[in-house]
Amino acid sequence: MKQNNFVKGMGLGMLAGTALGAAVAPKKKTNMKKAAGKAMKTVGQVMETISEDMRF
Repeated sequence: MKQNNFVKGMGLGMLAGTALGAAVAPKKKTNMKKAAGKAMKTVGQVMETISEDMRF
């Protein structure tokens, strides 16, 4: 019985968290896409630099 209540509580908590996150998420996704693209390019450059320095 206690296990069932725990699972129900976890499910409701996850659902509430998802709904709250969607409600407060920024509406414009374009800025996020640009930032993610820049971050991926930077990570790629850093990995390239590190691999060159370590001679891999």
